[in-house]
Amino acid sequence: MSIHNLPCEMLRSVFQNADSHDIPRLRTVCKMFNNVIKSNYCFLPRVAYLVKIFSENGQIMIANMKSGDIKGCTQKLSEFDFTHWREIGIVELEFEDIKNCDQQDVKKAFRTIIQEMIKTRQTQLRKMIFTNVDVSNKVTEEIEALFGLSMKQCENVTVENSVLPISFNQDSFDSSKFDHFRWVSSDAATPLPCNQILKKLQNDMKIAVNKRSFLAEMDSVGVDSVCDFLEEWLRLPIASFFNLSFHNCDDTWKTRFLAECERRELTHNYMEFQSRTHNNAHVKVSFSQDASTCCIWPVLDVPATGQSVCYARYFRDF
Repeated sequence: MSIHNLPCEMLRSVFQNADSHDIPRLRTVCKMFNNVIKSNYCFLPRVAYLVKIFSENGQIMIANMKSGDIKGCTQKLSEFDFTHWREIGIVELEFEDIKNCDQQDVKKAFRTIIQEMIKTRQTQLRKMIFTNVDVSNKVTEEIEALFGLSMKQCENVTVENSVLPISFNQDSFDSSKFDHFRWVSSDAATPLPCNQILKKLQNDMKIAVNKRSFLAEMDSVGVDSVCDFLEEWLRLPIASFFNLSFHNCDDTWKTRFLAECERRELTHNYMEFQSRTHNNAHVKVSFSQDASTCCIWPVLDVPATGQSVCYARYFRDF
């Protein structure tokens, strides 16, 4: 039997197992392959792309580039041909330097991005970044829709030095996939639920079958939430890696944290907490007085042969 006699559904199943960079080449094999791929592009592996939305002289611009490339297509958003998105998979979506723009143009830009992502079935989004973005309440509906769409896919969410008219829904955080979260020097319509975000990471860590890494940086967080996270990690049989940074942790915050640790009998040696399930696993807590920052991360010892203590770590840390 000739391959040309195979039904389109079977060919599509075959193409779904191909490498994303091979799909465009397969289109050149024959007219039949081209027709099958062209009509099923949204269901096939697609080449990873980065998309950046920014403003330039009051105009909303878009930069479209392959993942790993420095240069790409940059033009006005209003002139961009979105049919190209049918053939690519957007893995990173970045909004940068959108300030002092006509809010109707901004609203239209965000609405267009959302509509085209849905239309072209973008399901590969893993990272969303907002940097120096300041938009008014006129864009509330679009911002919340974008977060609602992206948080179901994104593993990395970063918001820095931005003002976003968004009200946070706890259900959307609980169902989101992110394990890297950074929200600093930014404002929203309602305060960021930092304690709930840390609780979500704690729960994700608890139910993870395999080790997972968690990175989070936020402007503030409650002492109780930090101690809850710490207690959970210390008793888990699987020691996941994490790196937490919290700002606005002044001397008062530090005093309350140490008092809460004492109340919970979380003993430490030089701000290092021993795991209850791993002899060579610890959690290190460090305070930067100048920046009022608290950083927390695990330390895993690798003792020398025949030794029970990793002296290199002690010399390094103390």
